[in-house]
Amino acid sequence: MSIWTDARRRDLITGAIGVWLVVALVSDGWAHFNVPELESFFTPWHGALYAGFAAMAGWIGLLAWQSRRAGRSLFSGLPRGYRGAAAGVLVFGVGGVADLLWHEVFGIEVAVDALVSPSHLMLGAGGLLMLSSPLRASGVLREDKPWTAAAVLSLTLSTTLVAFFLQYTSPFPMPAVVESFVPTPEGTAGHLEAEMPVIAGLSGYLVTTVLFTLPLLLMLRGRERFAAPVTVLVGPIAWLPVAVVGFPWIPVAGALGATAGAVVADLLPARVQTALPIVAGGVAALVWAGQLAGLALADALRWPVSLWAGAVVLAGLAGAANGLLATVSSAGMPAASLPSTPRTR
Repeated sequence: MSIWTDARRRDLITGAIGVWLVVALVSDGWAHFNVPELESFFTPWHGALYAGFAAMAGWIGLLAWQSRRAGRSLFSGLPRGYRGAAAGVLVFGVGGVADLLWHEVFGIEVAVDALVSPSHLMLGAGGLLMLSSPLRASGVLREDKPWTAAAVLSLTLSTTLVAFFLQYTSPFPMPAVVESFVPTPEGTAGHLEAEMPVIAGLSGYLVTTVLFTLPLLLMLRGRERFAAPVTVLVGPIAWLPVAVVGFPWIPVAGALGATAGAVVADLLPARVQTALPIVAGGVAALVWAGQLAGLALADALRWPVSLWAGAVVLAGLAGAANGLLATVSSAGMPAASLPSTPRTR
């Protein structure tokens, strides 16, 4: 069977090129963060990123050419889910030209502005359309089909890409909990300055909880469970932002703890059939309790117990709310549980 007719091989090739794109993107993010003297669009990191894009564009082009050879139109004959990838190639290409012009006019971003630069967001949108094509092609979004390795990889890469652009909310690279909090009554001098870092930190826990519980719930709704879904999703979300800032010890300790929490989440409920809100809320609580435990072991936890314990409970409630919404939207489907038998489809 050729790669043109074997959907799994086709989607795995797309996923492999997607890994290239994401790794190159993270390395470029590292350069923006750690090499502030960058003054040109033409850098090795941009080169790796755009080489990955060229590989993806060439691969989508081959699929389009094959559909034309089979007598179908160039784009309508693309496999299900891949017309969005073709659109992603166009969006990313336009974004690349816009990025070149943007840097020439406004210079190179070296801080949080790099994550919200319009040209970079256009690149992210194009990348998301390309990375998610195997997920759309698998049919799991619209039908009750088993998850394949390519679909899981596509969902993980797509989630990781979104996490990359939301790094400024992430509790992993620069945890707010490592900064001391001095309660300052409202209306007194310094109140806003004392509370804003805590507010930003709590918001980060909520945003990142939503970021990994939504794709997790999507996986758990399927009729077949994939091995270690929590670890597969949380691992990149925790470690890639830490890689961007150069693996300093304290963020590493937090990422190690969160990863341990994710592993525990994959193991503990393995034989328990339970409801989605309990699963999602429990996973969120375990992941963040693990991160905070890692920071405590590194002697870096500075928030009072009312704040850090409250962050875990708040994140658990947010996860449970997502699970409740998923339950309502999937009424009539069987209750979900984490996998008791690893599947490696």
